[in-house]
Amino acid sequence: MPDLAWWLEHFERTAFRLETLPEYDVPQEAEMLAAFKRGEPVSLPDDHPWLVRVRRHVSSGKLMRRVRVVRAPLSDYLRMEMSWYPKSVEAGEDVRVADLDDHQELTDCKQDFWLFDESVVVTLRYDADGRFLGTDTPTSCQTYVEQRDLALAHSMELSAYTARATGD
Repeated sequence: MPDLAWWLEHFERTAFRLETLPEYDVPQEAEMLAAFKRGEPVSLPDDHPWLVRVRRHVSSGKLMRRVRVVRAPLSDYLRMEMSWYPKSVEAGEDVRVADLDDHQELTDCKQDFWLFDESVVVTLRYDADGRFLGTDTPTSCQTYVEQRDLALAHSMELSAYTARATGD
């Protein structure tokens, strides 16, 4: 079975990501997070590999979506991540936010995953500190399709969430 990296390059129509943790321990992001905590501006460069990937897929007619599940107060990591998302939206990714304080029905959405073409799911495992442990590929997608639909139904566009959070 192909791995996550393969699916991120070779899906045919849709890629959906559910993010549930308040913080991820990503070594490549450690310095940016430290700078963010010091109040320094951090952003993704326009040629960041993720943004290049999103532009390429969206320009070929594919749909890339994500729902970020949050609960106030946002962690420093989440606030940093939120500062990056507008670049993903600009690249063509549909980034949405689901607030657990508003939608208790989402509390069962605890598993991070990618769903590709509604036919392949790759779950992501993390330890209690948000360190990535690996992936699994369940044989059935039904639960993940349902969680995707629930998360999408109870989420709002990034711009609406940001406006609400800042009182604009």
